[in-house]
Amino acid sequence: MTTAELVVNYLHTLQERGMEKLTIDDSARGILREWMLAARRGVRAPIQGAPLPPPPTPAAAASTDAAPAPPEQNTSATEIANYLRAAVTDENHNAPVAEENDSPCEEIPFFRPGGNSAEEVWSNFDRLLPTWAPLRNLGTLRSTYIPPAGSRTADIMFVGDAPTYPDETERRPFAGAAGEKLDGMLKAMGLSREQVYITHFVKFRPGMPRQTTNNRPPNEREILFSGSIVDLEARLVQPKVIVALGVIAARGLLRMGDLPLAAYQQQQGQFCGIPVVVTHHPSYLLRTNDISERRRLWEEMLRVMEMCGLPISDKQRGYFLKK
Repeated sequence: MTTAELVVNYLHTLQERGMEKLTIDDSARGILREWMLAARRGVRAPIQGAPLPPPPTPAAAASTDAAPAPPEQNTSATEIANYLRAAVTDENHNAPVAEENDSPCEEIPFFRPGGNSAEEVWSNFDRLLPTWAPLRNLGTLRSTYIPPAGSRTADIMFVGDAPTYPDETERRPFAGAAGEKLDGMLKAMGLSREQVYITHFVKFRPGMPRQTTNNRPPNEREILFSGSIVDLEARLVQPKVIVALGVIAARGLLRMGDLPLAAYQQQQGQFCGIPVVVTHHPSYLLRTNDISERRRLWEEMLRVMEMCGLPISDKQRGYFLKK
């Protein structure tokens, strides 16, 4: 996934939240101008952390030899998206070859295993992903691949951040105590693992020096390199709703920056056009006895059930209510 694609996805997220006009400060205008100059040289623009508040639509260039003028303020996100696609991606067919002294920046890889049918794509997915070079060459992930589990035609897709020691030991997502909590959530919904799709954003356990049973969350680079994999999963499964389990998964799916979980829970985000419901990671239930937090998590699961058209009994609606 290129820098431009990340920014365009961010713009689409803002549009889905109802934002029609955007502003830009002088610093961001300067960064945008660097992108334009890099595009004219045929060099990828660098990734500079989380997507910046996107710049507005460009004014027409004064001539074909001049770099595009920095955009005006308060213009539509759609125009900005079109501008960035043309300026920063390979759609700029007239850009000359990079000069010898230019050092191209790293490009985010795009996982597409190929296939003429969904079955062939899944087969190639299972065969190629465990040894996919861009992830393996990062050097920060362990070698054991943890495949997704459940139904590949499910209405609900659960996404966690990355495998833990129990997941790696059992070679399945959400093993151990956290997995038991997830199983309990599903049982309360009247579902089983076989009826939903369960995956991690990053499919390998993040590594650490002298690592034994200790875990760490995936870093930004590991998340960026895994984005196209989760994108493909969502497009193949086509669930009615995606449940982001924890803030790391929410950040990877919705790309709205380093926000806390509560802020993501207040958003109405989408991933691949599919609504995303953000809730706590099941491991959170191992650390809290706060009834109000447990009740909120359950209300989010009730919302997921409603979005999927699942029947909800009076008993299910009454969980955590005062007797």
